[in-house]
Amino acid sequence: MSFIKIFSFGLGAVVLIACIYLINASTVVPESVACDPSASNDIVLYGTVWCPYCEQTRQLLASHNVDYCEYDIERSAEGFRQYESLGGGGVPLMLFNGEVIRGYNKPEIEWQVQNQ
Repeated sequence: MSFIKIFSFGLGAVVLIACIYLINASTVVPESVACDPSASNDIVLYGTVWCPYCEQTRQLLASHNVDYCEYDIERSAEGFRQYESLGGGGVPLMLFNGEVIRGYNKPEIEWQVQNQ
């Protein structure tokens, strides 16, 4: 076999495996336990595992010792439904004591933390 045929076969196999992985990884599944904000914890983060701004939001909340619940909108049917009902439009999206915060808005999140 020529180098081109071997390379094409190998590349095709890698692409096929990657497609199968991505299809399985992005499957929306129902959750066994829903994210349930209580009266004392009315903070919900809607995000994804691959989003760097979602990770920055998690780190910011952790640095302030803020309890919150989180939905991965690519894996949670309920989380995706709630995210869409809030207008979606990108991640991270937070519901912070009834107020929607879109994107990684550090000043707004810190203000909300200080005034909760």
